[in-house]
Amino acid sequence: MPPRTTPNDYQQAVRREVGARVLSLRRQAGLSQEDLGEHAGMDRRTIGRIENGTVAGTLDQLSAIARAIGVPPWRLLRDE
Repeated sequence: MPPRTTPNDYQQAVRREVGARVLSLRRQAGLSQEDLGEHAGMDRRTIGRIENGTVAGTLDQLSAIARAIGVPPWRLLRDE
């Protein structure tokens, strides 16, 4: 297995931007982290880590989050 690397500044910025969009869209949908986690099939802590940019959600996770919020997946990656 390759060694783990720390994300560079650009990657961290992208994680924060995506996380901020997840947070904003989740709130607009009136969902708590717990609710979103249940609907997306993941733990509330994972939702929190994605929202605060600690972890980069996988494509499958982001797709599940988007589906649970009721938006197309691209909305998590860029502004309209």
